[in-house]
Order: sequence, then C-alpha cells, then structure tokens
Amino acid sequence: MAFQRDGYYYDQQLKSYILQFMAIFSGLQVQIGKWNDKDERLISVPIHYGAPDRVVAAILADNTQNKPLRLPVMSAYMRNINIAKERMHGTGAERRQAYVPVGGLVPDDIKVIHQRMPTPYNLELELGMYASNSDQHFQMLEQILPLFDPQLTIQTSDGPFDWTRLTSVELDRVNIDTNYPVGTDRRIIQSSLTFVMPVYMDTPADVRRNFVQKIFMRVAAVDTVTTDSFEIIGDIDGQGIPYTLIQDTTGLTIDKI
Repeated sequence: MAFQRDGYYYDQQLKSYILQFMAIFSGLQVQIGKWNDKDERLISVPIHYGAPDRVVAAILADNTQNKPLRLPVMSAYMRNINIAKERMHGTGAERRQAYVPVGGLVPDDIKVIHQRMPTPYNLELELGMYASNSDQHFQMLEQILPLFDPQLTIQTSDGPFDWTRLTSVELDRVNIDTNYPVGTDRRIIQSSLTFVMPVYMDTPADVRRNFVQKIFMRVAAVDTVTTDSFEIIGDIDGQGIPYTLIQDTTGLTIDKI
C-alpha cells in the first residue's frame, strides 16, 4: 500500500517489479543422485536478491552468519533502468473516469478517478545461477530457457483501472562462466541471464501536481532574491537528520532543502 504524507509518496513500484521477476523462478527444482541410503530426489533452488559478486563471495566464505549458503542457488539483480522514449505517448495527459463501486447507488456513490499517463522505463535484470556440477547447471538452464521465446507475458496487478498491469519479461542474452581447471578452489559453475522488462513508473495526478507546484515555488523564491539578501543555515531536525535552511535576512524562511 502506498504511503503518502506531507508531499512524500512511496508505492514500492521498483521493489514490486523485482519481486514479481524473482517469483518467476522461485519454484525451480533440480534432481540429485543417491546419497547414503536415499534414492534420487528433488531439491529446491532458492533465489536471493543481490549483486553477483556478493552472492559468490558469500558462497566462498561459507556465509558465516547463521546458515551457510549452499549450492545450487540463484540471485536476481537490477543492473540498469533506462527511460524508454520510444514508448512515450500522451506526455502529461490525465484521464478522469467515473465509476460506481459494486453495490453502490447512482448518483450518491459515483466516484471519479484521476490518472496521469505513466512514464515508461526499461528494467535490465540479471539472473545469476550457481551450481557445483554440470548436471545441475544443465537442469536449471533447461527449465528456464524454454519459458522465454523470447519473452514471457505477466500480469503485475489486478486493478481494474491499471493500464500498466500487463508487461513482459524478455530474455536478452546468456553468459556462461565456469572455474576451469578446478585447481584447489571449490568449483562453481556460474551463468548469468540478462532480461529486459518494460515497466511504467507513475504517481497519482494530484501528488505530482502538488510536488511540481512546490518546486516552482522554491525556484521562484530563489530567483527573486540576491546573494546579499539571504543566508544558508545548517541545522538538525528532531530526528537527528541534518538539513539546509535558506533564510532571508529579514527573518523570512524560504524553504528547507
């Protein structure tokens, strides 16, 4: 749920896209051979969020926290986010639509939603796969690669008025890197799959409108004074967070930065 207060707005949109990307691979399993008196069985392949170098470092160091990180394992990481100008249309457009909730009566329960055209971006996500032998590595690849031909369409939300609820995850490239020869180090077969996910970032129309108006007010306040008529004061708020205060020489506070 989005949090909004005093001009602050956070809807966890990037976090939601990454979690939905990780959910595609969360049910992956591999088969392992006989061990002691046990027959062949399936084990789950966990997936973590983190840069590939941090995941590999945790594997090599046995992750000496509470629980060791075993192989096989996967990691997801957002490498880049780029604005998609080719998918822009209706920049700055707003849509107003009236609707009646389920069980409501006309005209008392009519509601109007205000939506602003979201800004398109392309997320570049990397899936890292780490295995200790080639058989597990091939099993993981053979379960993932056929899913993308070259893309997989997913639904990111079930909102009836969400015009960005459908998106796709496209497989861009596959890189395979293995430690060979083995030497004295433990062998880790590492593969990285790069995906491109078109997404949209948006905020409610009234939130953006109010925020832009505050920007205009700050810019206008700075533009109407000279360097001799204001001073910059550093201070700390009640939570211990430092901030900068622009104050006119007459004692009028312009704004916090």
